[in-house]
Amino acid sequence: MAAFRWDATTTPGDELRRIARAQIDRGMDSLDDEDRHRAVHEARQRGKKVRALLRLVRPTVPALYQRENAAFRDMMRDLSRVRDHGVAVETYDALLSRFGEDGLAEELAPIRAALDERRDQAREDDLDARLDTIRRQLQEARERVASWQLDTDGFEVFEGGLAKTYRRARARMDDAYADATSSTFHLWRKRAKYHRHHLRLLEVAWPAVLKARRREVHELTDILGDDHDLAVLRADLTDDPDRFAGQRRVGALCGLLDRRRAELQAAARPLGQRCFAEEPEALVASVRVWWRAASSTPTAGPLSDPTVVPGT
Repeated sequence: MAAFRWDATTTPGDELRRIARAQIDRGMDSLDDEDRHRAVHEARQRGKKVRALLRLVRPTVPALYQRENAAFRDMMRDLSRVRDHGVAVETYDALLSRFGEDGLAEELAPIRAALDERRDQAREDDLDARLDTIRRQLQEARERVASWQLDTDGFEVFEGGLAKTYRRARARMDDAYADATSSTFHLWRKRAKYHRHHLRLLEVAWPAVLKARRREVHELTDILGDDHDLAVLRADLTDDPDRFAGQRRVGALCGLLDRRRAELQAAARPLGQRCFAEEPEALVASVRVWWRAASSTPTAGPLSDPTVVPGT
């Protein structure tokens, strides 16, 4: 079975532990990557997948969720700024590639140089020690997985978690366009991403349908992720413009940032409306039927019309 897919025919507790261990193991393996930026990114992604897994079973095991979700959140928090500083350079390059009028890249080159310097400094600031700490914490978490238990069986294991995460993502979409701030769009992205992970976990229920749906939500979260990266870069620039070649250059770059963010937020709206069109109860009811069909054992039955064809 795939590392991040729930097997509908296996005991739920065994699946919970198998998936968690697989993600933790991949997170530890990623820390050996010589590209430290990639190592940070992969470790954080594996941590987020474990948190998504825990959210899926949250109503069934609230104490387990509260304890382990907090542990993985705190574990990866220290790497967030390292990730942001690395992505900022890529975000800058993509922005200038899209809107780089004649002479603009040369004019804003000091900002690019300052972003490069900051990224390199973040990698040098005891990053190896921090990654060693993450490795130790992941190993400790892996050992705790043996005690993770589920008392509920069948689709009821994740019915509540699927509904809650989807409902929150849907509500955060409305919030984002009612009060368009970096914070509201970031919250929508986080909730939508958890829903995307849940679709992947439950994909075996009806692969053709849920995989297609997940691709659309993935496109949405990519758009919202780009918007978030631009928002983080903008906040860093405006918080300390002198570090990034002064107010004039920062103001020019922020104009491009705002222009691109407006495009991304406009593109996200119709896609989000399609991805979150269903009422939570309707979505869960459909997945419940598909899941029970996937988890049932086919048996041969009598022909509906056993009539013997004349002449045979």
